Amino acid sequence: MMELALHFFRGEVRSCGRDRLAVMWALCCLLFGTPLPAATVLFSPLDSLSDWTVRSVGAGSARMVESEGGRKSAQLTATRGTALLSRDLPLEQVRGCRLTLSCLVENSQIVVGPQASSCGKLHLAVQTPAGTKHSSVHFTGTATSRSEGVSADVPADATRVVLNLGLEACSGTIRFEQLVVKNDRRGVFPVDLTNVLNADHGQLGLEAFPEGTIEWKGIPFQIVDGLRNGGADCLRLRGLNHPDWPASTSTAVRVGRGASAIYILHAALDGEQNRDSPAYIWTAHFVGGHTFSDSMFEGRKIGAVGDTKDLENWHVAWTQKASSGPSVSFGVTKWPIPSDTPVESLSCRAYRGASPIVLAVTVVEEPPAPVHEAAEFDELGNPLETYE
Repeated sequence: MMELALHFFRGEVRSCGRDRLAVMWALCCLLFGTPLPAATVLFSPLDSLSDWTVRSVGAGSARMVESEGGRKSAQLTATRGTALLSRDLPLEQVRGCRLTLSCLVENSQIVVGPQASSCGKLHLAVQTPAGTKHSSVHFTGTATSRSEGVSADVPADATRVVLNLGLEACSGTIRFEQLVVKNDRRGVFPVDLTNVLNADHGQLGLEAFPEGTIEWKGIPFQIVDGLRNGGADCLRLRGLNHPDWPASTSTAVRVGRGASAIYILHAALDGEQNRDSPAYIWTAHFVGGHTFSDSMFEGRKIGAVGDTKDLENWHVAWTQKASSGPSVSFGVTKWPIPSDTPVESLSCRAYRGASPIVLAVTVVEEPPAPVHEAAEFDELGNPLETYE
């Protein structure tokens, strides 16, 4: 592993996926600017090898197989050999951070090779001007699918960070899926709603309306400029007084990251102080297929457009008196997400109540709780207590 990692740093191992990954990363930077320091650095369901470098020595191989529930996973097999999946992590999101890696792992009949580190592993190679630090968690024998994790520190002067998973100089089989790498920073990510916005606030009779970016308790909400979005600056859904409006979002709202909570800036048109049934329902669609929903009840989780007082879980974030009418207000609802699995997309649908008007959505991801420390090794595979 250590020798292979050094060859990988020098660029002596050919990569089938590195160029593609670099192009995708550059496109993200061009489209969305410099990535925010969000907690999720990498999520890979490991249902494809296209963005990974496959490295093997001797009798080692990697392929995709179908796991329980019909999901795909990456399976590596070796007979006194090495089979590894490798990829670079973005330096701007890992330097000076503590990284937490978690993954579903299943191993079968792994026999340890000539060194203590010759086994199955999750491995992080960190190159700095002082040398290369190797941190990993090891797997031997046979064990059913379970979540495994490890935490490791990346120095601020790191010049390259490579993630490896697989088998090194040993025999056996190991499977990986649902890999997540997070740093120890809080991530705040305004969600792009432009594809689902379907109305101009003027159509709704709102003479006052926020512009640009507004903040509530340090959380930013980006208000779309309708002049640059075909006239649409908000999402409206069907309600008791507007049965002809859309019943749901027209398409999925892409998120593609972890979320501890989702904050919604919204209000109800012609809303009441209380109603037994929800005005509308949000649903989070997670990678892997499961969902989680939250119902927005008037008087508790969504206030009327003219309300200026906070509710149980709806807090006024913006209010302004119209020039020739009552005040217009929008508030924030916090929707806690009880899952570490990344949210793939969001959707919402009308139910039975006043028409909801949604302006913006922001995802917040808190840093993960650290898992057990990674074992550290020198380039010969010998355990280290410290690294200098």
